[in-house]
Amino acid sequence: MSRKELVAAATAAGIKKANNIKSTELEQMISKTKIVTMESVTQGGRRGRPVVTGSARQSRLAARAERAAMNGGIVKRGRPAVKKDEVVVEG
Repeated sequence: MSRKELVAAATAAGIKKANNIKSTELEQMISKTKIVTMESVTQGGRRGRPVVTGSARQSRLAARAERAAMNGGIVKRGRPAVKKDEVVVEG
């Protein structure tokens, strides 16, 4: 295991300040705790904002997805452009 993998696995196992511990000691600590593989660390779950069903944000995202599906995947944002007609100044 490389140093980065060791630190990631130790952090996932709940070992505090894994960056400051020697690699050999990290290997021993990881072997004593539950076994954590690098795949489980990288595929741990979704990061970012949690999804709350029924929230206003989710309804906006659903409406945006619906508009995108109707327009072939394109959603235009902002105010529509108004074409300016030529103004004839009478003098």
